[in-house]
Amino acid sequence: MKIDAEFYKRISKIGLENRWKKEHSKVRINNVISKEKVAINAYLCGDGWIAIREDKNKDMHYEIRVFLDNEALAKRVVNLFEKEFNISPKIVYYGGCFNVQIKNKPACLNLYSFGKYGHYKWAIPKELPKKHLIEWIKCFFDCEAYVNLSHKYIQVKSVNYLGLESIKQSLELLGIHSSLYGPYKPRIKKHSPYGMLFVRRKENINVYKKLINFYHPDKRDKLGKITY
Repeated sequence: MKIDAEFYKRISKIGLENRWKKEHSKVRINNVISKEKVAINAYLCGDGWIAIREDKNKDMHYEIRVFLDNEALAKRVVNLFEKEFNISPKIVYYGGCFNVQIKNKPACLNLYSFGKYGHYKWAIPKELPKKHLIEWIKCFFDCEAYVNLSHKYIQVKSVNYLGLESIKQSLELLGIHSSLYGPYKPRIKKHSPYGMLFVRRKENINVYKKLINFYHPDKRDKLGKITY
């Protein structure tokens, strides 16, 4: 009996599409700017990405990933997706990193409609109320900030200099002065220029600590140890 490979391929594709439709029907899409969506946006801008791609068979694939160095923080991101979209990403640990990942078309498209992503073009969503702006900075700093205990400063390094400028302006609105340097040319030519933002001095560190702080347990603990 001759096997019709194209027929079985088509049937398999239909079955897969039906399963995806069933999964997508569970997704909750809320166009209101929630605290959870702001947080997800910030974590994606800091250490994640959204991929929408077409394969050789013209099928579209939608994937979200966030890479974190702390398990408790990874579980927090999973909880954010559950609250916002009613979906549960899985956590895969490899290479010393907790990889939060999920393939979901409605969530991908909704997050893309909300903001920009990628190392070179991430941006703080426009016109956020103060409480959401604080949440965005807190979550982004969970990913990108380094707390120097001995010299008493918070540092953020990024190849997105315009993004750092927007963070500096946002911190000023919250009563926190920061310093921005660069862009610097790296020694390795193929690497991109980068900027460095610093929060220093007692008055700024104390306001940051009280108003924003971190969800990241290790960074929160280190910041708490900065005293004057």
